[in-house]
Amino acid sequence: MTEFISAKQSASAQVQGYEKDLYIFWKFLETEKVSESTWRHVLGGANTDLIIKSLKYYVNHSKVTSMSAAKRFISAFTEYFQYAYENKHFSNKELYEEIHAPAYSDRSYRARINTWISKNLKDKDHTRVFSELEIQELIGLCNDALKIDSIDDDYFDRIYVPALIIKTILLTGIKYKLIPKLEINHVNLRYGTLTINNYEIHLPHMLRDQFELYLSLRNKKTESNILFIKSNGEQLAETTGFTATFLGSLTSRTDIQGIIRFVIIEMMKKGITTDIIKEFTGVGNTIISDCLIIINKDINLERKVYLDSTIRALKTFRYL
Repeated sequence: MTEFISAKQSASAQVQGYEKDLYIFWKFLETEKVSESTWRHVLGGANTDLIIKSLKYYVNHSKVTSMSAAKRFISAFTEYFQYAYENKHFSNKELYEEIHAPAYSDRSYRARINTWISKNLKDKDHTRVFSELEIQELIGLCNDALKIDSIDDDYFDRIYVPALIIKTILLTGIKYKLIPKLEINHVNLRYGTLTINNYEIHLPHMLRDQFELYLSLRNKKTESNILFIKSNGEQLAETTGFTATFLGSLTSRTDIQGIIRFVIIEMMKKGITTDIIKEFTGVGNTIISDCLIIINKDINLERKVYLDSTIRALKTFRYL
């Protein structure tokens, strides 16, 4: 651990948090009867179950209630493990592979830890808007999950359909209750379009291809006109269900409204009016108001200055 901290310092990293979290991890190992003479053997045989157990110890020991603190602890351990493994302080191929397993895999270290965090902890800002970086990473993870074309019913329900739904929400910003109501004729593969609430929009090429593959699987399961279905052919419920759980496994957050807010804010930044946004997405005034507040904070302008600059952009300003 000392060698790892020194390496972080050499890279000009802030190490205080790492030292604190790794010290607590060592205290956890002591409760498992691990000593300085046995730690290599123990970490050499560790798996995700042991790391989740250390996370539970950290949460109880430090009286942690926030997701962000738990994720910081896991991040510190993960970096330490990678360093120790790559510098051959011990060998643990199993945990190394679990850490690098795709998020949709049952063996995924990341998915299992994120799921535990999402079920047991909550941040004060758990409904905050996702960041652009988080959204980019989320899209990549969903794309990975959608690359598999030979899947069983369990994968279809828990991962495949939720990944496609998340991408649909990231494109449109529609509230989840509209998702089960979408019909198969709302997707036009020939022209690459999606129709929602009488608004027809174009699909990104990759998403269009993903819908084509999904529909080829879906059409073997049902003859109904419902777009998103369960593996048994039934319509999805209006509750977020597997989609929220899948989102939690990828991000440790299960609040779909966080990604809806991100999309709506992006729409507002591009000048789409709130009336059109509400008609298209089905969201209510509360979310619209929340997004407008964030927009005003993001542009970092006082209201008077913002009003003045907007008036000066009006056509009548030039005439006057």
